[in-house]
Amino acid sequence: MLGLFSAPPSTSRTSTSTSETEAMVGLSTLPYDLLLNIASCLDVHDVHSLHLTCRSLFEASTTRTVYRKLANDLLRRCRALPLKGFQRLSDLTTEQLIRAVNKATHYEKAWRERAPRPITPEPYINGINAHSNYLDVSPKGKLAAKVQREGYRWYKIVSAPPGEEVDWLSPITSSYTLCATKSGKVVCWDVQSDTCLAEWNPGARWELWKCRVEFEERTVFFTMAKVLAGSVMEFVLMRLTFSDGPSGESSFHPPIFSHVTEFRTTGVVMNVFLLDPTERLLSAFIWVSTSNTIGLYALPDWQKKEYVFIDTGIECVMSSNWSCILYQQHIVIHCEESDAAYQHFYPLALLRKYTTTLAGEDATPVISRRLAPSRTLTKKFSFPLFIETDSEPDDMDGQNEDDDAVDDLPSGSSIPIINGNAGSSTPAAAGTASNHTATPAPTSPSLSTSSSSSSSSSVAIAPPASAADNPNPYPFPPWYPESAHFVRQWWPSLPNIPRVSCTVVLLAAHDQVTHRTRFVLAQHYFRVPLDHAKWDAPDWDVLSSAASSSSSSSSADAGGSARANGETPQAPREDKDGAMNGYANGRSRALEQAQDDALMHMWYVSTPFEVVRVFDGLEEEEDGAMTERPRPLVAVDFGHAVWIEYTDGDEEQRRSRPDGGVDSDPKWLRFVTFPPFSEDYEAEVGRAAGGGDGEVRTLETPDDLDLGSVETINIDQSQGAIILSDKSGKIFILCYE
Repeated sequence: MLGLFSAPPSTSRTSTSTSETEAMVGLSTLPYDLLLNIASCLDVHDVHSLHLTCRSLFEASTTRTVYRKLANDLLRRCRALPLKGFQRLSDLTTEQLIRAVNKATHYEKAWRERAPRPITPEPYINGINAHSNYLDVSPKGKLAAKVQREGYRWYKIVSAPPGEEVDWLSPITSSYTLCATKSGKVVCWDVQSDTCLAEWNPGARWELWKCRVEFEERTVFFTMAKVLAGSVMEFVLMRLTFSDGPSGESSFHPPIFSHVTEFRTTGVVMNVFLLDPTERLLSAFIWVSTSNTIGLYALPDWQKKEYVFIDTGIECVMSSNWSCILYQQHIVIHCEESDAAYQHFYPLALLRKYTTTLAGEDATPVISRRLAPSRTLTKKFSFPLFIETDSEPDDMDGQNEDDDAVDDLPSGSSIPIINGNAGSSTPAAAGTASNHTATPAPTSPSLSTSSSSSSSSSVAIAPPASAADNPNPYPFPPWYPESAHFVRQWWPSLPNIPRVSCTVVLLAAHDQVTHRTRFVLAQHYFRVPLDHAKWDAPDWDVLSSAASSSSSSSSADAGGSARANGETPQAPREDKDGAMNGYANGRSRALEQAQDDALMHMWYVSTPFEVVRVFDGLEEEEDGAMTERPRPLVAVDFGHAVWIEYTDGDEEQRRSRPDGGVDSDPKWLRFVTFPPFSEDYEAEVGRAAGGGDGEVRTLETPDDLDLGSVETINIDQSQGAIILSDKSGKIFILCYE
């Protein structure tokens, strides 16, 4: 038995008795508290091994306490649990918690080692699918009758709003989708019964700009926008409230749309951010054309007719990507350029000093003044080193054999990642060169719907001695950001889970000779603050000034120090999640700095590919010309990305369409998963040193799905699902394992 203790031999009767007693002592006889401490050091695979030893250890290791700790480990790696509906972790029974942890761990391990595979079709039990919450159906609904008639599948087809063109689509939970149409409607759709639950129809052309799900309140907030005249825009903030119970089952009462507030802006609005619905806090970035800087617009309390509108003085650079985050009563402007990231901090107490009351209902906001950030942190990205090689494509048969190993019991331990390949001891051929190296011709992967196919390329990644010294393999120019995705943890979590963000940028380069645009994906994680050592420094106003002077915000108002803006230096603080930031929680500065550095390591899909783009309409350029607005069919979730890609296949590889024709531009559905975030400093640093390329996989798709007609794409990593809508009004929900 595991942990069996033995005693030294003895010739005396007493010693023999004692020895026999001690020999019987093992893990199964230890006090429960001690067993719990041991279990807290184990991952899922180790816990499953305990299950196989004896009944007492099985019962001790299948408790809520053990699996809550394993759930905590998953959430800390930014891996969501596959909950049903608006369920929270506290709503789950112990059996449900165990099942959710095992499934989430299986997703994590399997997707890291091989491509997602279609789930196994199985009969439903009272409308419940054992493998995916998305495939559940209302027992007496039309979908249940369709399943009985057509048989069980690994995917589901539901309807889009009839007579409408889908402009935006996103899953809310595994039971509902929220859809914005090109006519301005917003529709909540029940994917279990394939029916419309609620509709908001403003009677005018509005566009959905931002959506945020609040699981605790079972509420969805979203902003809609339209242009009134010239540079004046009107926004309306709406709320969709659900009455579902803790079981995760849909309520008999439909959700309700309700109006929250509205506001107007002047200038080019770059984005809107629902920072904290519970505090009624909203912000927006507005381009200040006269100075080419970022204007920060905020509603400190959206129930009041008050606003803050300042010119930050932060230069608006073409190659920059922007996000806004609330952190410790600061509005943080997070900016990423091609070589570095910047975080500009504005205390709410400071911004409230410049609150202005609207003069009337039709009044538009006016910039009150230029106000520099109280603090600015800067951190450079670490880039992998790409070198040319003559690698050959992976042997597919060998890969298929490796795939079968994933069907074993899931493991929560981190598998060594070398250049994006789990368990590999040699660099993988999965990259491309840039201006800094010779550029090889990209390979032409064969068209296949096999879920185990992976991409190959003609470069590899060499683990460098110092990644910080490596050049940017995709500098601006010629590579520019086609689209950027900032992902925060949107799923139900626990109070002590640190807040981490993920950035995925689609970089594009246009060939003036062939007139083709090629793309690569770049991904990294980040935290606020970027640099804990500078954030927690006792005399951080000096460090802040140094950081500001090296950033693009140096042109801002000169009074940018914290003391000048009325903020006093503070000791390391405890954030709202109860975790101490910086080194106050017992971690050394060196370790904290090591992880801050490791998180700036870039991961890539570095073999250039051609992503499918759809055109949403015409937009006016600065010179007055009207051009089409392309939207790449790319979706991201924490550490994952999926997109539709043109293949370079020949005539034999062209895929037949569902209508019987042949696709002249064959396409496939592609997927990549990057290493998960880790709070283990050594693991994070080790991953950064190991390489920087994710392995791209090809996903199997249904025969009746025409990738050429897809208009929107989404991914829900918590459920292992990819959701696509097409021009014919169908929504395909593909469920993988």
